Order: sequence, then structure tokens, then C-alpha cells
Amino acid sequence: MRDMPFPRPLRAALLSLAFASASFSCFSGDDDERRSETKPKVPELHEISLDDAAPEEPGTELFSSGEHHSHQQLLDQLARSAKEPLIKGLFLRLSPLGGAWARTQEVRAGLAEVRKAGKPVHCHFDMLDNVGYALAASSCDRVSMGPAGLLMLTGVRAEAVYAKDLLDMVGLQAELLQVGRFKGAADALTRSDMPSEVRETLNALIDDLQANLRGAIVEGRKLDESALRAAIDTAPHAANAALSLKLIDAISFDDEARAKAKAAAHGERVVKPLDDEKEDRPGLGDLVKLLFDGKPEKVRGKRVSLAYLTGTITDAEEGQETGSNSGPFVTAMRRIADDEDVKAMVLRIDSPGGSALASDKMWHAVRRVAARKPVVVSVGDMAASGGYYVASAGTEIFAEDVSLVGSIGVVGGKIVGGDLAARLGVRPTALSRGQNAGWMSPFHPFSPSERTAVQRSMQNTYETFLSRIRVARKIEPDQLAEVAEGRIMSGKRAREGGLVDQAGGLTAALARARSQGGLPDDAPIETWPKQGPWIERASRMFAGAEGRASGFGLASDRLAQLMASMPGIARSPIIQLWLNGSREPLATLPFALTLE
Repeated sequence: MRDMPFPRPLRAALLSLAFASASFSCFSGDDDERRSETKPKVPELHEISLDDAAPEEPGTELFSSGEHHSHQQLLDQLARSAKEPLIKGLFLRLSPLGGAWARTQEVRAGLAEVRKAGKPVHCHFDMLDNVGYALAASSCDRVSMGPAGLLMLTGVRAEAVYAKDLLDMVGLQAELLQVGRFKGAADALTRSDMPSEVRETLNALIDDLQANLRGAIVEGRKLDESALRAAIDTAPHAANAALSLKLIDAISFDDEARAKAKAAAHGERVVKPLDDEKEDRPGLGDLVKLLFDGKPEKVRGKRVSLAYLTGTITDAEEGQETGSNSGPFVTAMRRIADDEDVKAMVLRIDSPGGSALASDKMWHAVRRVAARKPVVVSVGDMAASGGYYVASAGTEIFAEDVSLVGSIGVVGGKIVGGDLAARLGVRPTALSRGQNAGWMSPFHPFSPSERTAVQRSMQNTYETFLSRIRVARKIEPDQLAEVAEGRIMSGKRAREGGLVDQAGGLTAALARARSQGGLPDDAPIETWPKQGPWIERASRMFAGAEGRASGFGLASDRLAQLMASMPGIARSPIIQLWLNGSREPLATLPFALTLE
């Protein structure tokens, strides 16, 4: 076993836990016999629970009995349901799906194939939101709702949080500059309200999402526009109201809805294909492998590589549990480019952007792959700012009409805590050489000279950003200007503006990659990144936490405490990167934006 930088007491505790859990499993004598049983082949109703939008990448949990299915695994299961003769229908148990507009659109396409094969799809929910109901209304032959449930079909809403007044109250000042007239990434900390340019782009975006929502419901439920408008404007709805408005077909409990679906499918038993692994109790081998091994089987032969870029982009050499670090990504791209058996690559992106420097490195790495083999980019819910920066390097870009695309712009600067320091009796004294030597001091605003230098640096970064897109996408400057300047838009508008090539999701992108790579439809897929041993991933996580100094100065500490109670801002890429010590220009989505 390799020596890993993991606290010895915690390693010992985890080993003890593994053996204790294994002992419990070993005395469950029916497990092996139960697993080896061969079930007779009879007509089946498959039940799938969508408690939340499936994550882009599968993640192994230490203290659970299986793996949560990924978005791709869900799509694969829907494809099997459409093709396999003994699967006679589907029963979906739905819960709110949040802002997963694009992933839900892909699920809708998969369910359409199931219904096209003549197999009924029944849906049941107790509580559902806009995105979840769009799926139910457009994809289910029968929709039922729990008697005490709630349908939150209230329409699309975008909410941005502005905290300048809060910072003023505690003595903090955001010295943030941005390039791009529609770039709103700095506004949440430098303004008290929404600027007209951001309002314009967000209005266009929610118009597109609302149109998609309404279209799905009108087509699926056969409602006229006026009836749907009234239903949305009087929501949320209890079960009786939803039934009277013809938004659902029945009020029932889940067991009653399941029985109805089983009868409609003429199934003899109900199977939960994505939950089967969770029902098996882990044994000693399972836990030890999860803790210390975690080596996935290697896919060999001619194949497609499916690489993920998810989360906030950072310039770092070490991998972390969240986000996408440039070092591991670039290394993987170089390996994929050099591997002659990888005939094409699909780059799946769901990222709001982040470090402009890291995005440029990743862009170059993807271009190197694209020079040797097809690179089909599949946009998930979002490829914004730095996320789109990297996406533009592909040979072709697929995105759903409801994906978020664009935000081509740059933001940068610092948080100044001079007033707060004075209130606390802190008196900084600096000695420096050079006119701009104190440009990143947390105690003083930018001087005119420093502001000019920072703005010039950010303008250069923005011009590089634009040049990368022009080279890779072959877009004329005038055309690019119409979709740049920080505009965030739907995938539909991005396609009309030349930032996206095709409408479609991950399934369509994989099919295109296989075709362009000269591979058969069933060619194997290798994925990156691969999950390593849990204990090694935990080691990196703890080491990263220890490596971050508590604060990067007084202002950072105070800001971290303030933002902890404001999730809309705390989860924003610019705050995360700044608190982790980033001082470079950032290519990131306007933050503190909640889209429902």
C-alpha cells in the first residue's frame, strides 16, 4: 500500500470501521445465496426514482451500500428499456429537479424512445417543481400525485443577490473590475441592484426557459395557452386543484400508482434496475476495495473517450473532490491525444467557468486532441465563461435549447478591508518599491495607476479569450461581438449566434463521436476522470483544507464568515476562487444567481 498523507489515527479508525462492517456482512448468511439466484425471465415493469437530477459523474460513497447512478447511466438505462423485449414499461417516481434544465431535456428524449417502442411510461410524485413537471407532462402517459402533495408549477424565476450595502456596513469594499458590457460577475459585491444590461440578458434567458416549459406542458397535456397561463399564475397547487386543472390524471399513493403502471405494462414483477446494487450489503472485499483500491477496469481496443469538465475551473496541479483542475485535465488530454486506439472524444461540460489562466491551458490541451481526432463537446446544464472558453476548442458543440451558454467576459480585483481593520484597531504599515507594488493589498483600494494596470491586464485576457473562440469556431469578429461582452444565453440563442452547432445531449454527442471516429454504434466508452481509492481522495481533500491559510488576510476571513449565511453568494465561483487565494483575472458566470 502506498504511503499517503492521511492522518494515521483516522486511517486506523477507517480500517476498524471496514472490518466491523464486514463482520456484520459476513454473518448475513443469505447474501451470497441471494445474489446467485437466477430470476426467471418474465415481463417486467422497471421503476426508476429521480430524487434529484442525476450527477454528471458517478461518485462512490463510503458509508452507503452502492453507487449513485450518473446521468449517463440513467440515459443508458432508458435506452435499454426501449430496446429490451422483456421490459414492458416504466414507472418513474419524481421529485423536484431544481435547475437541471438540460439534463432533464435529455431524459425527456430517452423517455420518448421508450414510448415510441410502445411501452407505457407512468409518473408519480408527491412534490414537484417546474423542471420536474415539464418532464412529467411531456413524457408520461399517466401522471399521478400523492393526496397531500404539492405541485409547484409557478413559472421560471431568476434571482440575483446584491450585497454591496452589507459589505459597506461591516467595512469591506469590493474592488472588482470586469470586461464585457453584459458581464455581471462583479455586480453582486459592487452594486445594490441589477444593472440594465444584466436585466436584459436574464429576461431573454428566462423567456426561453419559460417558453420551453410551456411548450412541454401544452404538447404533453393538451392544454390551451390560456388554461396553462391561469394554472401557472395560481400555483402552487394541492392535489385536488391539480386534478381539476387537468395537470394530473389521478390522485393516489405510490403503491396504488405502481400497481396501475404494472397493469398497464402487463408486467409480472417490478424491478428497480438502478437501485439493485444499493440493496446488496457490502462485504469485507467491497469496503477494503473502496477504501484502498478503487482501480477501475481499463477499457481496451478502439474506443471513444468520454471526458468530464464539471464545476469551477481552477489552476492547480492536484485533483480535488470538486471543480476541475487544469493540471490533471491537461495530462488526461495529452494521453487521449496520443492514444491511437481512442478514435474520438466527447467532452462533457457543466461548468460556470473560473480561472482564465486555467481555461486557456485547458483550451490548448483540447485543441491538441482536436488536431488528431474528432472532439465533440456536449454541454450539460451550463458551459459559461471559462466553461465555454474550453468548449470552443472542440470540433463540434452540442447543447440543449435550455442549456446556459456564453458569458464571454472577464472579471478580477480584490476585496478591501481597510475600514474594517480601522474599526478593529488594526493599522497596517507598508514599505514598497514600484508604483503598483501594493496593487493586491487587502487594506487599500486601487490607486489610479493600479486600476489602469489591472484593467489593462483584464482587457488583454478578454482579447485572448475572443481570439481563442475566433480561431476554433471560425467566427468573424463582428458576429462574435454580437454574442460576447458577457452575455449569458440559452442554448437555442447560442446556436443561432454561432456558438453552438447542434441541438442535442450526451447521447447524440456520443453517437456523433462514434460516427466521426469510424466506430460501430456499440463501440466501448472509456471515461475520465476515474474514481480512485476513497482514502486517497480524502487525503487530497484534507491536505487541501490544511494547505489553505485561514483567510488570506483579515478581509478574506471576515468575508468568509459573512458569506457562509448567504448561500446564493457563497457558492459562486468568484467567491470560492477568491477565498482560495486566486488573484488572477477570472472567466466566470455572473454569481449569486438562482434560476428556478
